[in-house]
Amino acid sequence: MSVSLPSTSSALFAVSPLQEGNCSFPIRSSTANFIFKLHRTYPQLRASSSNASSIETGLSTELDAVSSFSEIVPDTVIFDDFEKFPPTAATASSSLLLGICSLPDTIFRSAVETALADSECYGQKDPGVRMSCFLNKALVNVGGDLSKLVPGRVSTEVDARLAYDTHGIIRKVHDLLKLYNELGVSPERLLFKIPSTWQGIEASRVLESEGIQTHLTFVYRYLCRCL
Repeated sequence: MSVSLPSTSSALFAVSPLQEGNCSFPIRSSTANFIFKLHRTYPQLRASSSNASSIETGLSTELDAVSSFSEIVPDTVIFDDFEKFPPTAATASSSLLLGICSLPDTIFRSAVETALADSECYGQKDPGVRMSCFLNKALVNVGGDLSKLVPGRVSTEVDARLAYDTHGIIRKVHDLLKLYNELGVSPERLLFKIPSTWQGIEASRVLESEGIQTHLTFVYRYLCRCL
């Protein structure tokens, strides 16, 4: 942003677009021109050799600033080119399954098709149970494939319709974990994505006490965030 201040008393502010991330304020007078440049700075976290962390201030973008405090994990796009865009972690979710089914050619399509052809699920007489079985198998099959491609953990979404059912969430996570065990995926590589309702928080507490790793999502209230 540039603001020009002519020396005349009738001067008006003239604002020009932001250029190169700097804010320039030229002040014009009859004697000299003064240029003030303001650079936006963000705190950066630096690890020291003594295992303590220190905060330094330097020039960076917002993304760089956030990255210095946390690890950025893409969560919404299907990448088949894992060599060019190597992710560090991944999430298996219903939206990911929908994206896989909408693409004509993806490395995860066979994982979904295998789940939809599962004879155990077809044997379920109740339509709701049958659909839940297909969804569980598809999530775990895709999650199992993702675990072979990323070095970090794979998060698996728990059905949001169970958000207000503590016991339902716990049963769902146990079912998903059992399927992952059948694929040979270590529990240490897994996270389970639970809605942060009061019931979800309680379910997470119980599961964590069992050694099952969880994380809470869909935080809409301040109290939930504090917990």
